[in-house]
Amino acid sequence: MGENGRVIPVHICIDSAILNIPLKSSTTAEDICVEVSKHLGIGPVARHLFALRLHRSKIWFNPDLRLFETRANADFRLRYKVPSLSRLKKTDICAYDYYFHQARNDVMNNEIPDISYDKYRWELVGLGVADMYRVMLEKGVEREIVESEYKKYIPKEVVKHHFFFIKKPIHDSLVKIKKSAQHDAWFVKGEYLKQFEEMAPNYLSEEYKALTDEDGSVQTILIKVNPFHEEQPGIRVRYDGKKEWHQLCTIDDLCYISVRNDGTVEISRKNGIPSYLKFHSSPLMFSFVSLLDGYYRLMVKWTFNLCKDVPTPLLQKLYALKCHGPVGGEFSYAKLEEKRNSAPGCFILRQSETNYDHYYLDVCTKESSKPKSCKIEKVAEDEYWFDVDGDIYTSIVQLLAVYQSSKGSILLQECLPPSEYDKSNLLLCQLESNKVAMMTAESAVADLRTAAPQCINARNLQVYKNQKKEGHGGMSLVYRSVWKPLKGKKVEAAMKVLKQEYRDTYLTAFLELGGKWATLQSNAVVKLYGITLSSPFTMVMEYLSLGPLDVYLREHKHSLKPVDLVEAGAFLAKALWHLEDQGVIHGNIRCRKLLVAAHDDNTFLVRLADPGLHLYTEYDIHWIPSECYSNFEYARHSVAADVWAFGTTLWEIFMYGECPPKTSDMKSVKKYYQSNRKLPLPSSCPVDIYTLMKECWDLDPYRRKKPQAIMRDVNQILYQVFNSRRIHSYATAFSRVLRGFEYSAENSITESNASLFSGATEDTYVDNMKSELLPVDEEPPHGVDSSSGFSVGSSLERVWLLSESNAQSHADDAMSPDFSDVLSNITFSSALTVDSVISMQGIFELDGDCNVILQGRIGQGFYGEVYKGTLEQDKDTEPQLVAIKKLKTNAVESILQDFEREITIMKTLKHPNIVEIKGVIHDPEISLVMEFVQHGCLQSYLKIHKDTLEEETLLKFALDVAKVCHRPVW
Repeated sequence: MGENGRVIPVHICIDSAILNIPLKSSTTAEDICVEVSKHLGIGPVARHLFALRLHRSKIWFNPDLRLFETRANADFRLRYKVPSLSRLKKTDICAYDYYFHQARNDVMNNEIPDISYDKYRWELVGLGVADMYRVMLEKGVEREIVESEYKKYIPKEVVKHHFFFIKKPIHDSLVKIKKSAQHDAWFVKGEYLKQFEEMAPNYLSEEYKALTDEDGSVQTILIKVNPFHEEQPGIRVRYDGKKEWHQLCTIDDLCYISVRNDGTVEISRKNGIPSYLKFHSSPLMFSFVSLLDGYYRLMVKWTFNLCKDVPTPLLQKLYALKCHGPVGGEFSYAKLEEKRNSAPGCFILRQSETNYDHYYLDVCTKESSKPKSCKIEKVAEDEYWFDVDGDIYTSIVQLLAVYQSSKGSILLQECLPPSEYDKSNLLLCQLESNKVAMMTAESAVADLRTAAPQCINARNLQVYKNQKKEGHGGMSLVYRSVWKPLKGKKVEAAMKVLKQEYRDTYLTAFLELGGKWATLQSNAVVKLYGITLSSPFTMVMEYLSLGPLDVYLREHKHSLKPVDLVEAGAFLAKALWHLEDQGVIHGNIRCRKLLVAAHDDNTFLVRLADPGLHLYTEYDIHWIPSECYSNFEYARHSVAADVWAFGTTLWEIFMYGECPPKTSDMKSVKKYYQSNRKLPLPSSCPVDIYTLMKECWDLDPYRRKKPQAIMRDVNQILYQVFNSRRIHSYATAFSRVLRGFEYSAENSITESNASLFSGATEDTYVDNMKSELLPVDEEPPHGVDSSSGFSVGSSLERVWLLSESNAQSHADDAMSPDFSDVLSNITFSSALTVDSVISMQGIFELDGDCNVILQGRIGQGFYGEVYKGTLEQDKDTEPQLVAIKKLKTNAVESILQDFEREITIMKTLKHPNIVEIKGVIHDPEISLVMEFVQHGCLQSYLKIHKDTLEEETLLKFALDVAKVCHRPVW
């Protein structure tokens, strides 16, 4: 029983049962979903498809909503649709079973808009007969009894209109099926669901009503969310009174979502204008936002919440532990091999995919080429049993700490944390398609900001000879110029020219810079129009006459408003995320690298320029994270370093372009940062922004804020605290329009359930939202008055010098992890060489029109390596996953002969239990192309799944091996 005997009744779809789940003051909606999933046998992977809904309504609970004060009943439902029934069944048979019962209940209760009685009357009778047969098989009920209770299986509308006509067809069908069919209940459920999804292809799509600003007028719109709609997947909208639906964006196109206390939502999309929607109430708004957030996690990035105000509590717990979700051992083993070459001491911590109270520690050891899996079991609150030593630990953190210094059977040296870009089994709603459509060349030059960069004829450039500026590193000159892209057309441009004396040394790096910047298309990044490949070698960029941001801030300090600075930070955040999304690392984010594109009463638009050809100096120390102190060059290759530099640049912005003071005492400055101390709060900086800066300056690169989260949070501050600066018609017209903005009965909050979202409880939504923006209390650095800022060049430098004496005490609390050993093993190319070309994804001809595209390495032995790849044939054939086996480059001649002999033998073998050979690549090196076997070698599979494998499965494996040994294989 919960605290004070409190429970929440949860309605489930199986047998119309109600579970009374105990409540504590800390219980969240996610906790309830876990408890119900445990009761139903739904595992840790599939339970993320489920959510709680206010009983018989269209209002959904946020995962982090605390339910102790509620008096409502809830429905437990599968909310997020998996694109194929077979994938859902393979992932979790109990979740599949629940989906069947949920669909069946919705059919019986006439709750599916796609299924109308007039159109599908006989199909509904057919579903009812299948359901009767399912009960006969599953529960052993006699046909006569099921037949007499036919009203339990046929929707009321069908019975009402066909009472005298359906009994005989039901009887005849059941008799016929029982005589001829030899199926089990699972087959019948599958056939039921196939028929059901043909009748209701948009099942589980959700519809909302909202207001939006369209060309200066308020419009009421309908919004539908269905990631798998055939023509317009994702979010669709229809204006009130219109018939046409318009696609807003796909789920993949979402960047972040911001919410405001008045029920307004900002949806930011990749390279798209933000959309603004105003909802009737906060509960409906959060229902909509949690739907998009859930699909984004299940389709794109499992570890990321689109909206800061709709966090997933589990993610916060896993983040603190650097723990993966229930990704499975196969994924973990493959990641350790791919990222660290299974180096001894590397490990991954992950949740069990079968048991809610189990974790696994996959550790690479010297004794084996494959990781060792160790089980951690939560046996009670604050008690964790470890199967390696049989001891009980008070926390997983304590357990890991013991083995990081232990000389026992395992040694934990480097933890591989989860990544936003992990592609694991947790992306349950991700579409399965390997097809890549070929793009056609554009027929004409479009708007220059959206057009692809081009090779520019130097004769079409005109230069202002007296308007040039030397680049910060001194290797280039930037000229104001005019470019004539078409006859009769010209545009101002900035022309960056590599100095003559640096061409021999830096030409390749200059061209690489142009190639990197050419991939970027964002209004937060300075546009590269193109390059000239004849002397002089130039990058032709857009020209922004207002100049660098640091100078602009200093010159206009007294006319700038706080919201201007926040918006400048928002554009920088957008640029940072766009770079990461395109796989580009800047390495030189500074306030002087931002250019002002526009400034008026409604916007302060800045754009990030290219990093240029630069060499790091000791004065870059404030923009360099501590893990790069051993070699500043590491910052060129680290997204986490870009994030740190973003934090310092944001600090510069709120210091109105002033830099941290220069000092010759680098040792003191390094100690200052390594002891987890920060630049102080600028006097004009909101505490929310300063909190964001500190998250960018985390000593641990893994815990440092991620670019997409930075963009989300700074825009949330801009949108919620400063109410953006975008003027919408509904700001004045809302009260007038709202009078005609009514919901149907099932969408309204009735008196019986109003207690959940009225009065104090509705305030809870707002309070929760506000609490996310409160700063974390942190004592300011000794000697700095954080309330009034500081005098640049005086007090801050004094802090560094004075702090040496007590730096050690701070360092004990949070020392920077030393990544020098890891980074020193990485070779960074500074020029385009044959090796760098080879490292690109390769395409190899197999036979005729058959190509093999090589991807990442998935395994290796003493002499050979195995890579994953795709086999592409003609355009009408789906690409196949394959494995490519080849020798290491240092293999001796005798090993090569053995390998060729192995290929010859394997090509002659044809047997269902022998890996199929697809072909042989002869050039540039001999390689064997085989079918891709998803689960890898049997030895690893047995180790990973030893706790779940049954004796029957092991016997089947043995039988498969015996078949190969005792039967002809040709």
